[in-house]
Amino acid sequence: MEPVIGVDVAKGFSVLQAFTRRNEPYGRAESLSHEEHGLERLGELLAELQETTKCTPVVVLEATGHYHRVLVAYLERGGWRYFIVNPLQSKRAKGTQLRKVKTDAADAWHLADMYYRGDVTPHRIWDEAFTELQHVTRQHEFVTGMFVQAKLNTRALLDQVFPGYEKVFRDLFSVTSLKVLARCLEGEPGDLHQIIENSGAGKSRSKRWVQEKAERLQEVLTHWKKQRRSSSQSVALHGMVSLLLQFSEQLSTLEKQMEKMASSLHEVELMKSIPGVGDKLAAALVAEIGDVGQFQNPKQLVAFAGLDPGIFSSGKFKATSSKITKRGSKRLRRALYLAVQCGIRGSINRKLRDYYDRKRKEGKAYKVVVIACANKLLHHIFAILSKNQPYNP
Repeated sequence: MEPVIGVDVAKGFSVLQAFTRRNEPYGRAESLSHEEHGLERLGELLAELQETTKCTPVVVLEATGHYHRVLVAYLERGGWRYFIVNPLQSKRAKGTQLRKVKTDAADAWHLADMYYRGDVTPHRIWDEAFTELQHVTRQHEFVTGMFVQAKLNTRALLDQVFPGYEKVFRDLFSVTSLKVLARCLEGEPGDLHQIIENSGAGKSRSKRWVQEKAERLQEVLTHWKKQRRSSSQSVALHGMVSLLLQFSEQLSTLEKQMEKMASSLHEVELMKSIPGVGDKLAAALVAEIGDVGQFQNPKQLVAFAGLDPGIFSSGKFKATSSKITKRGSKRLRRALYLAVQCGIRGSINRKLRDYYDRKRKEGKAYKVVVIACANKLLHHIFAILSKNQPYNP
């Protein structure tokens, strides 16, 4: 048998155990940092094993958040073979042992033993373009979540500090509105016409629009000055407005980068052919699915998304109702859920809406039907990407 190194990955360091063959360890378990000297030690150990056994060693490691990517990048640069194991598979393998032992060294041993038993299959290889798009879309999702929370907090403060301001602008959280609000909170705003024009609205709006907003803002300011307000809440509101402007700028930068990356992937254009799927949603779907060629059939893609139903039976008992496993990509499930909601709203996606109405008439609950629609939509996506053809309404 060929030599194997089992690697238990953690934050900043990894514990590895080398084997010349099954149940024949090569030295003791070692703890290596993810810095340059630690990675060099891994390379030395791989060279030692290759020289000792006259066979190219294999590295088996578990997918641990983003911490394993440092090791993977080093192994790819060195041209070493490696396998990435799904954490659920490794957990199941550890559970077959009679004794309950949980240490980093034992985990590394189990990973190598999985390879010798033949339980390790080649992992999917991502194209660099998909990886970069995934980084951007996930960062955009993270910043958007904080942006939403900041909006809620700002609105609560605004009701207490500056009541009536939300009637000035239709979009309370537009860049123009936030810049004007920041100037008003700083003290005497001065010429309101000049403030609104300097906020960026003067170039795209008419003078009549600017005049109308200035008059409305003047009424709100007059009423605001007559009321007592908390200075601490005013400071907090000014800080939240500054934070919202920073979030808005960062989201704009991420969206430009996302658009640039998506333009190089034909899969994104195919995804946008689905009614209800826009630019951001199409980029998120493609980033989470990756290369569809790694899936042999749509059922594998459904299982990857965690939308496959769990099966439970024992003896004569067989469960009649089952929930989805949720063992796949939660970000892909979220993107599919949004795509379904956008498709059935206003019957934008006629096929999906008809399927939704039919299931609802059967008495199915709303969320159950939406999940069923997501499953059906994923079958459509598999056909679109595998055949390289746009959606046929």
